[in-house]
Amino acid sequence: LTVATSVHGQATSITGRVTDVGSGGAIGDAQVRLVGTQQGTVTRDDGTYLLRVLPGRHVVRANRIGFGSRTDTVDVAVGQTATVNFVLARATINLDQVIVTGTRATDRTVLEAPAPIDVLTSEDIRSTGLTETSQVLQRLAPSLNFPRPSVNDGTDHVRPATLRGLGPDQALVLINGKRRHNTALVHVNQSVGRGSSSVDLNAIPVSAIERIEVLRDGAASQYGSDAIAGVINIILKSGDQTSLSTTVGQARSHPDGATEYKDGEQVQVDGNFGRVIMGDGFFHLSGEFRDRNRTNRARADTTVQCDIRSLAPCNEIPFGTSIYDESVRQSWQGDSESRDWTFFLNSELPLQPGVRLYGSGGYGMRDGLAAGFFRRSLDDRTIRAFYPNGFLPLIGSDIKDLAGSLGVKGNFRGWGWDLGGVYGGNSFEFSVLQSANVSQGLASPQSFYAGALRYNQGTLNLDFVRPFSATVVGPLNVAVGAELRRENFQLERGDPNSFAEGTVRILDGRNAGNRAPPFAQVFPGFRPSDEADESRTNVGAYIDLEATPIQRLLVAVAGRAENYSDFGST
Repeated sequence: LTVATSVHGQATSITGRVTDVGSGGAIGDAQVRLVGTQQGTVTRDDGTYLLRVLPGRHVVRANRIGFGSRTDTVDVAVGQTATVNFVLARATINLDQVIVTGTRATDRTVLEAPAPIDVLTSEDIRSTGLTETSQVLQRLAPSLNFPRPSVNDGTDHVRPATLRGLGPDQALVLINGKRRHNTALVHVNQSVGRGSSSVDLNAIPVSAIERIEVLRDGAASQYGSDAIAGVINIILKSGDQTSLSTTVGQARSHPDGATEYKDGEQVQVDGNFGRVIMGDGFFHLSGEFRDRNRTNRARADTTVQCDIRSLAPCNEIPFGTSIYDESVRQSWQGDSESRDWTFFLNSELPLQPGVRLYGSGGYGMRDGLAAGFFRRSLDDRTIRAFYPNGFLPLIGSDIKDLAGSLGVKGNFRGWGWDLGGVYGGNSFEFSVLQSANVSQGLASPQSFYAGALRYNQGTLNLDFVRPFSATVVGPLNVAVGAELRRENFQLERGDPNSFAEGTVRILDGRNAGNRAPPFAQVFPGFRPSDEADESRTNVGAYIDLEATPIQRLLVAVAGRAENYSDFGST
């Protein structure tokens, strides 16, 4: 860094200010780029910018969503700082967002993209009033669905999202263009996404997001074989800002026009701290706490809950009791409870002209609570000495999520290059509460540790891109790259009581003396024979060509080859 700072002090640069032609006021968050390269920056709140460049002639373009773009040419000598100011006029249409997903070319807008892309801006995200990233995407992107499963074990805690009606594991999620790791949970119950593992979108705090780009088309040839449904690229905030905000809310409904449900209380507190450093570099930290209470839309079960031949005491539900009476709603149908703490960092530093160091990372923790099916008092799965009126077993979760990326990018002889690595990991620990192992009789605990799932993924990417202004097929953009990925999955056993097959018989009731159901009720613990520690590697390479033979025609061709260590090539 000492060497980099020394070079930085002697660097050639372009500076200036971007203003509104109508009001003369500053335009913050405008993009200022060198045309034909991937080098660029954004303006500060006062409209100023600083761009480190190599000596020579440069074509500079400034634009912002809602404004028309401006382009200027400037010659910069060694050690010189050139000044280029831009005055932007408001655009008559607001459809010219610059996108980075689905194309390796620079300065491609939504209207020029070769595939349909939704751009969800920070203003769009704030306007929803929602506190979960998955819900924001469902509200704003019609092609994305976020189901709300209930009584689905771990899926109640990590809910999968789907794109274009395909599986949760067939949509690739990127953070700043880098692959995001999956959750450790495999969805196994009767819910959307059964048999797959998804990315936990709610582990990414809404407050850390600048914009989201959703590619609504298959992109396996560009991004990999898990981009069959499309790509969701989440761009983190990088602005110079300090903010603190809170959101408080509650769910209400009147299903019969008279009775009112009030539950699902939410409290969210988030903060952002961003600064410009080393010229046009930045450092941005986001933090968020979210406490979401349960929702429950189950009605009372008015059927007989007790075995009349049992000596165990049991309170019958009075005839005519309201089906909305909270005291007699044994089941739990609705959102789980969760408490989330998440932190995200996004940073980029100029090392020397044309070379930049970048990195991002995040850490999150979630405590969750959901329910299984109610066990009645007369049920053989109930120890009536513990639960004379039956019981609702609960599943608790302790989820931790960690991710980080680091890389360097720049330009060399007209080629833009990017070398970076990403590491991410997720763990899901199960606990069972308010339960029992009937086969252990009165010696059974009423809470259990049921085991853990752990997953980690490391990825290394090297990408090159170069635009050619004049070829036999017109302007041509060439991109090539390679990727190396390693994945590891682990399954750890629970405590012995959670998977024990005891010798105690059913203690009482109509089936007294019969063999008792084994294992912890609602979620049997993982057994020693279930334990696993498996890894695999994947190597992939791609080439991507985009040509414009005539002004109104774009031709794009891409191809990719991959090899997996466990099942071969594709």
